[in-house]
Amino acid sequence: MGYQRVFTFLALWLLFLGGQAGATEAGKSAPVRQVLVLNSYHPGYVWADSVTEGLRSVFDGRGSSLRVSFEYMDTKRYRPDEIFETLKEVYRLKYEAVRFDVIVAADNNALNFLLQNRHELFPDTPVVFCGINGFDESMIAGHTGYTGVAEDYDLAGTLDLALSMHPSTRYVAYVSGASTSSRINRKRLLEIIPAYEERVGFIDLSLKSLDALKASLGTLPDETLILYLSYYLTPEGVRLTVPESTSLVFNHSGRPVYSPWEYTLGSGVLGGRMLSGRRQAEEAARIALRILSGEPPAEIPVIRHSSIQPIFDYRILRHFSISHNSLPKGSLIRNEPVTVYYQYKYVIWATLIFLVYQSVTIAVLMRIIARRKRAEAREKKLEAQLRQSHKMEAIGTFAGGIAHDFNNILGGITTCTELAVEEVGEEGPAYEDLTHVLKAAQRGKSLVRQILAFSRDKDQEKQPVQMKQLLKECSQLLKSSIPATIDVRLDLQAESGLVLADPTQIHQVIMNLCTNASHAVENQKGLIEITLDSVDLDRNVALIHPDLSPGRYSRLSVRDNGKGIPPDDMDRIFDPFFSTRKERGGTGLGLSMSHGIVKRHQGAITVASHPGRGTIFSVYLPCAHGTEPMKAGAEVPLERKGKERILLVDDDEQMIYGTEKMLCRMGYEVVAHTGSLAALKAVRTDPGGFDLVMTDHMMPYLNGMELANEIRALCPEMPIILYSGYQDGTVDITPGLLERHGILAFMRKPFNRAELAKTIRNVLVA
Repeated sequence: MGYQRVFTFLALWLLFLGGQAGATEAGKSAPVRQVLVLNSYHPGYVWADSVTEGLRSVFDGRGSSLRVSFEYMDTKRYRPDEIFETLKEVYRLKYEAVRFDVIVAADNNALNFLLQNRHELFPDTPVVFCGINGFDESMIAGHTGYTGVAEDYDLAGTLDLALSMHPSTRYVAYVSGASTSSRINRKRLLEIIPAYEERVGFIDLSLKSLDALKASLGTLPDETLILYLSYYLTPEGVRLTVPESTSLVFNHSGRPVYSPWEYTLGSGVLGGRMLSGRRQAEEAARIALRILSGEPPAEIPVIRHSSIQPIFDYRILRHFSISHNSLPKGSLIRNEPVTVYYQYKYVIWATLIFLVYQSVTIAVLMRIIARRKRAEAREKKLEAQLRQSHKMEAIGTFAGGIAHDFNNILGGITTCTELAVEEVGEEGPAYEDLTHVLKAAQRGKSLVRQILAFSRDKDQEKQPVQMKQLLKECSQLLKSSIPATIDVRLDLQAESGLVLADPTQIHQVIMNLCTNASHAVENQKGLIEITLDSVDLDRNVALIHPDLSPGRYSRLSVRDNGKGIPPDDMDRIFDPFFSTRKERGGTGLGLSMSHGIVKRHQGAITVASHPGRGTIFSVYLPCAHGTEPMKAGAEVPLERKGKERILLVDDDEQMIYGTEKMLCRMGYEVVAHTGSLAALKAVRTDPGGFDLVMTDHMMPYLNGMELANEIRALCPEMPIILYSGYQDGTVDITPGLLERHGILAFMRKPFNRAELAKTIRNVLVA
């Protein structure tokens, strides 16, 4: 026969090219293991290529220690009985000098070839098979050294999956051809059909010619799906590729096509519970490696149920408008388009999750604070709130940072000016000017304290607060920040406006109300009147204010003669972000925050307004009972002249200059150092040479407390005074902390001569 001559010529040509391709190289210390792969089919055949990919994915990981030879038997295009003898002769010539350690047989024809010829070609070589359709132990009975993976595909599972995906199905048409695999597949289907006959009818489209199959596919009844069992060889002998046969079935039927093999996807098959040729080959390759490691084949059982899972074709799902959400859990989708999404899907999903989280958070916040606003307005309000929070945080950080240096400057001004006042005397021409300088320094100290109190957003414990004093401080700060055309009047009628409160938060309420009042009268000659009195609310009056209980209250009123609040806005003025001044920077947070603060203090805030006549806000805070402001302790009589020796430490030269000179005027002997290390050295040199140490807190190398620790270690009885330019809570200095470091007194810059003299005498006589 002509084809036998062709194969003989092909064998001799391969022998000429290959030579001794599998011979082991001489001189190698470690032997290279030899593996032969017999693939039943040809390159380009989908199943055969998937098997090769699976084998390579495992074998390639062994590197140069493994040499794999691939042989394709081409039994899809030529019948085994036609070419087995020729292939036997070819392999004899090619591998006569090669000793293989293991052979992998892919699919039935390769296994059958080895069962017939292994004893002659490859005696006693272990064989690992995969993709064996219709496997039964009787196939290898009487043969030793055989194991592998059987192709136990899931026809019943695929049929169940198809019916669940299409519950209205009335008929199942099955297609198969004249090949050996088609015959085996059709036989297995006929065995399970009785279990489904009560649910659906079956239409037999097997062993039909091309034309007859096309005609039958085009006349299928409605609500029919197709089970593809392979159609690679027609009864008239025409051979078709996998894409040709599957696309023929799909295009001429237009119905969903299901199959139990993954390699059929790509040209019309929708999906199924599919067996993967690649995964079967990977399992076979791992068995081969076990044998190469010394495990006997007889101890490795044949794998009967390899990995099967639902797999679908993306394009056919789209064709039938089947949502991915309707697929069974754990399904795989093949042939999805390579888009930007698939290239960067992890980044996209991470971004989407983050955006969804942000969107949900924003939506919840917007729903709580302003349900009547549209989504865009809510987002802008939240952004405004965030900007305002950052602004206040920046102010607090900035104010705290400059407080120390600014108070050092004020300290130098205060001490030097007091010295100058003493020099010129009351009759001196510069006396009045110098006293104004001292007053300005005190105003600067007060201003720093007020700015810090306003800018910090730190909860403090409630304490007895004298409202009169707080109002006076606020009015001073207000006068320095509003136009001079606005007259601020104080009417403090109550003798005692003592309340239990957080002074910083009450300060914020007062400033918010006064700032709103100044905006109401801007661009005109206006009036802001601040009144403080106390009122007794009985049960009847308390009914008007549901948030208040009967009792005595301190009432703060802020009245302006501005344009008033429109009636339509009265119900919304305490809503977060509601503002009539957004175009001029208003945030709508002031009144909302004030309302919350007052409510947390068990108080209430009311408003009355008449357009064109002004507005009055009233704040009710419960009066404190049984508490009094902190009283000063008994003072030590002031001794004008001292005689002790004082060690003064401060890294600010201006502060050192003024304080040293003032202490000398007071009679003390002063040793001054601008560095903490130099001061510590002075104490070590002469531990008994000083009666008192005065030190700044914030200094390089050793701060004030660290210096105090070192000095107390040298002189345990040494009295120490610590002072700092930081204000009210910026540096957390508590009495307990001072006591642990052996510090007897603490002062804040700037201090005047009287404060300095009193503190020194209190410490020295303690």
